[in-house]
Amino acid sequence: MLTLHLDQVRALFKLLETESEQYRPVLKQALAAAIKTNPHAVEQVLKEDFSEHAPLAIVQTLEEICWDDLAESFAKFSAKINPDLEEGLSLVAKFTAPTTARGKISQPLNEIREEVRPIFQPKKSYREIAQELGEFMFSVKGFTVLPSVKTIRELSFPYFLSKKQGSVLCAACLYLCLARNFKIDMEIVDMSGRILLYLPDTARQDFFTIDPLDNGKILSQDDCRTYLKSRSLPWNENTFSVLSSRLIIRRFLANMIYILNKVGDQRRLSYLRNYLEIIKN
Repeated sequence: MLTLHLDQVRALFKLLETESEQYRPVLKQALAAAIKTNPHAVEQVLKEDFSEHAPLAIVQTLEEICWDDLAESFAKFSAKINPDLEEGLSLVAKFTAPTTARGKISQPLNEIREEVRPIFQPKKSYREIAQELGEFMFSVKGFTVLPSVKTIRELSFPYFLSKKQGSVLCAACLYLCLARNFKIDMEIVDMSGRILLYLPDTARQDFFTIDPLDNGKILSQDDCRTYLKSRSLPWNENTFSVLSSRLIIRRFLANMIYILNKVGDQRRLSYLRNYLEIIKN
């Protein structure tokens, strides 16, 4: 593969900026090769020539190169027997912000883990831990769960960790990532369209759930039964659908598709639909 040097990379960006749309696929292929063979030259040109503003053709080409690579990454993720949730969340985040690195999730998560370490004491019951964790997230740290999500950025887990607001699925994933780190038996479940965290209540030989949409409110089994009864929904063995890491990422992608469908963004929709099919298959 031919390695382009600095002046050649700069000339390639100039062509992307000035040539007509019909040449864009060829130029996109050349830029993708340049990123692989000489990423430092590409980064230098971007910093020197486009630090303040980049033409739309260049921005879209860089996005699509990243999104093309994401298809392979999603295939590798979904092929694993037990895919890592943090890895899947970083892949979803790369679609909303192509420069997102795994560190934008792991670093803030590690900081939060250290802050909550005192909460996860072995002598505490799961119910005590859930209560204190909810107070920490929503009262101390000030996380806000949006009742409805209007942009795909609000489905980005790094955005949720940074801005402290986002979707209920983002909040549920934060709970789950923390619980798994401290070996707590917790699952994200779907109760008739309502996202909850499910935990065993060993002291009462029962279970309880956490509602991340309601500031971490703890719901007993009776609370869940009452909720379903008020909506004329049945209580049976299928009441709680456990969401695996793979299913969680499918939810994120499906939610993004729903949002972009509303605005008719066919360019991004085509990529997301492809990722969703990869995960499904």
